[in-house]
Amino acid sequence: MNMACFGSSQVFILILCLSELFIVGLLIFSHGFLLTRQVILSNSHCEDFKEVVIETRNKEITRSVKGVKGECWMPSTFRRAIILLIDALRYDFAAYNHSLKDNDALPYQNKMPVFKDLLEANPKQAHLAPFIADAPTTTLQRLKGLTTGSLPTFIDASHNFASEEITEDNIVDQLVSCEKHITVLGDDTWEGLFPGRFNRSFLYPSFNVMDLHTVDNGVLSHLEQEMAREDWDVIIGHFLGVDHCGHRYGPSHPEMAAKLKQMNDVVKAVADSTQNDTVLIIFGDHGMTKTGDHGGDSTDETEAALFLYSPVLSMSSESEHGRTLPVSQVDLVPSLALALGVPIPYSNLGKIMENILHTDGLSREDAEQQKLVALSLNVKQVKRYLHDYKSLGNEFPHDLWQRIEVLQSQMLLGFEQLSLREQKKVYSEYLTLARMMCEEVWAKFSVSEISSGLLLMFIILILTSIITHCKFILKKKIAIMKKLLYLTVVVNGLFVLIPYNIAALGCIASMIVTLWIYFHRDAFTTVHCKFSKSDSISLLLVLLLCLGSFSNSYVIMENYVVAFILLSSLIIQLVPLLQKHKKKGVSMFSVKNIKLVLNFNSVLCVFLMLAVFLSVRLSSWFWKCREEQTWCIPNQIHIPMTGLPQELRNWRYFTSLFALILLVWLPRRWLLMCGNMNGSRLGVMLFNCVPVVCVVFIAAHWALQAAPAHHNSNINDYVVFPPRINYALTLMYIALLYIEPLLIYEVPPSKTKTSIQSVMDNPSVLIPQLCKTLVEKYNVGNKRSSNIPIVYGLATAVSAPLVTVLTVILIIIVMVAGDGVTPAVVLLLVTAIVCLLIQVISSWHTAQSLSDVIKPSWSATCVWFMLSIHGFYSTGHHSTFPSLHWSAAFVGFQGDWSGSNIIPAFLVGLNTFSSQILFGFTLPLVVLAPLAIGVIFPKLRGNRLESEDIRRGEFLLVDEPDKAEDALVYVGLSYTLLHGVKLFFSALAAFILRRHLMVWKIFAPHFIFEAVGFIVTSISVLASIWFTQRILKVLISWSESLYHKIS
Repeated sequence: MNMACFGSSQVFILILCLSELFIVGLLIFSHGFLLTRQVILSNSHCEDFKEVVIETRNKEITRSVKGVKGECWMPSTFRRAIILLIDALRYDFAAYNHSLKDNDALPYQNKMPVFKDLLEANPKQAHLAPFIADAPTTTLQRLKGLTTGSLPTFIDASHNFASEEITEDNIVDQLVSCEKHITVLGDDTWEGLFPGRFNRSFLYPSFNVMDLHTVDNGVLSHLEQEMAREDWDVIIGHFLGVDHCGHRYGPSHPEMAAKLKQMNDVVKAVADSTQNDTVLIIFGDHGMTKTGDHGGDSTDETEAALFLYSPVLSMSSESEHGRTLPVSQVDLVPSLALALGVPIPYSNLGKIMENILHTDGLSREDAEQQKLVALSLNVKQVKRYLHDYKSLGNEFPHDLWQRIEVLQSQMLLGFEQLSLREQKKVYSEYLTLARMMCEEVWAKFSVSEISSGLLLMFIILILTSIITHCKFILKKKIAIMKKLLYLTVVVNGLFVLIPYNIAALGCIASMIVTLWIYFHRDAFTTVHCKFSKSDSISLLLVLLLCLGSFSNSYVIMENYVVAFILLSSLIIQLVPLLQKHKKKGVSMFSVKNIKLVLNFNSVLCVFLMLAVFLSVRLSSWFWKCREEQTWCIPNQIHIPMTGLPQELRNWRYFTSLFALILLVWLPRRWLLMCGNMNGSRLGVMLFNCVPVVCVVFIAAHWALQAAPAHHNSNINDYVVFPPRINYALTLMYIALLYIEPLLIYEVPPSKTKTSIQSVMDNPSVLIPQLCKTLVEKYNVGNKRSSNIPIVYGLATAVSAPLVTVLTVILIIIVMVAGDGVTPAVVLLLVTAIVCLLIQVISSWHTAQSLSDVIKPSWSATCVWFMLSIHGFYSTGHHSTFPSLHWSAAFVGFQGDWSGSNIIPAFLVGLNTFSSQILFGFTLPLVVLAPLAIGVIFPKLRGNRLESEDIRRGEFLLVDEPDKAEDALVYVGLSYTLLHGVKLFFSALAAFILRRHLMVWKIFAPHFIFEAVGFIVTSISVLASIWFTQRILKVLISWSESLYHKIS
């Protein structure tokens, strides 16, 4: 028996090199498109603006810096400040709605009446206003904006897992430099942002959203005694319970009412203890959506609450049409700085809140003059920053900059002749315009880097397409692989050794790849690209899918469009099958043609299509609502079980548990049918146990999570153990299966005599090429030979290990995704199985040879590609940051990772891109399914290509390693190519529409999710190719040893 040696690494290296080169282009594009704001590392000092002269029509007022503690730039209004940051305190959580009765109020309404009481009792000493946050509304970015007065850039959202020290000038450093003593309590993010700045700190791990009380209780245990001390100037208390309650339960849960009432008591106690020399500032850093999420820019996410109070304040109400005027969050920085007598941070863009400077000791005229001095200092600081920022080569829109210069000229020529009101109006207009100008062009796009990145991605896509449709000349095969590897090393070496001028390096890399293609053109033998009608239409549908990236409406509606295109592609696959049975020269609707068309396989395909329609339709129940989908009504599927009413928890629990059992039963039933669950091989024994044990632990995990809130204080310590055991079991199983991947059963010689006749009657039980040898030996009189083995499971020997790994991965994904999504995963699995069955029937009945069956069509790859996108949406995701399932970070963990956030980031990524992982890893099934199913269900393949080879099933790939290699290369590259094309169009759309109103809300997030999805897809495809080659290698070794044994 002459077995060729299967190239164990050639396919892997080929796909790895092309994917990596494409990712290099992606990184160049991202570096130019997602630039962070240029930070100027200059600081404000007390010596700045030593004298501000304000001339009015009546008198001249001079304010000089006195250089003593508490008076810098201008005299301080307060000696101390108490800052209570109630994370995620939405404005309507704090505002009292008088029209609501207690019984009609939602859990988050009218639970903090302390604000109403203080406003009614002290209308001039208290002020409540909407506090508008800038997107992204993640806690880390909000803290940066609230302390520097600057606007966060979009890419900063990616750093929410890793607190980086703020080096830009900020209010904390200004307070420290002016010898102010700061005490901080609560969220440990403060220590990451400002290490070593605080006089005292009592900080607690903040990332465990399942924990509502640890941080808050920690703050309360120290707040009162810290306020009673004399050695502090600023106290910061950062409460997290409201935010965590929103993530865990949503705002409309009784737990939210309890948490808000607790905060109400805290505010009342602190306000009652506030002294005359102290200002109390209470605010939320962001709001939350109806589901308790945040990160985007919807009104619910950006409209937080701000409350100011001091017994000596004398504030006037600021309202418009009966509604309190909103305050931007960056306005807090200059207001707090001047109120405490410290310089405004250098890069601040906020406008001072004038009310915070008006105290009872000032006359109205003096108060107005003081406000004017403060505005003048604010303008000088912003003006200095804008000119310094522009001097570094940054550009502002010409029309807005001209308006800025006009206002600057107004401040110089005859400005003193204007009234106080008119002067304040000019200052306010200047500050508003400056901020608007920076918002418009904050992220400076590097067009050269973007263009070079797009060029390199485009060339790699062309190279991938060429290799997909070409065949290497056999003699030069290894040499070309090595040269492609050298090309990858050279391109990467450019950026490692010469880390300057990325745009130029990108162009050089594109030129090198182009020259490589040109000089190696003779190494390829072009295969005639024969596209069937179904292939052409499927590719056209994919192209339309990609072109939709240029439309914001399409991106918003992509989940609907993908479902439609998926079903359309499946219908297109069936058209050739129906036409195949049509009799030529006779009307399609004649009785003869109807009889020919309505055969077993055609009717089966109709039922399969109905099943796909039903499963895709049912999966829409699990879609999550985007903010822009105003017609979409959020359902309870994505609400954690603890957030459901008690009467619905049992229904949810047992429904999810039944779906989980189905996830394990379906693959197991298939492997039993194929004969892969016989014998006592290690993989078989483990698969009999591991999935069942994992299901039991997940059931226990869900039960512990669903325990009533007032009983589960101790349960939280144990709820992490079942997931951890499942993680360990899964890793162990995959590792052991990689070492010994075969799931076949070789009957011992003693049992062969009783089994050999059944093998002769049904050779498909044995399957491989060995079948012929064994039967011939038996027929020539060797019936008593004891060395003739019977082997079960060879028809599916390659796919069986993939199916078992898929099963344990599905279990982990379901555990991380949560109980509510489990039925969606089952529907996705059913949809994939039915799509494979349709592909099998179509390929067997339209193929001209066995090679056509082994090598999948473009239409089959397109369907698998669209399934991966459909799965992304059907598991409750969107290309928006608020749709991220942050709760996945705590499955098996309580939130204390000792400074490393790799584990939570990985778990959130596993949840978000689970569909890309599943369909990338199971990609070889597109090649293997026709061979396996054609043997197990021979009626599906018909008799067109009946031969001895067909009965081998997947074992045919062992005897035909070149065909196996070509099929894996083709399916791997074509699938990666489709994802690369979609990412390329998404990047191109983001670039072309970079000045579009919705670029940061729709197009940039869409690009980022596509980019991360492509990387995850590439890794999953490479893992599947490597594992498949490992299976084939072990199978070849086993078959060669067995062949020599029986020959």
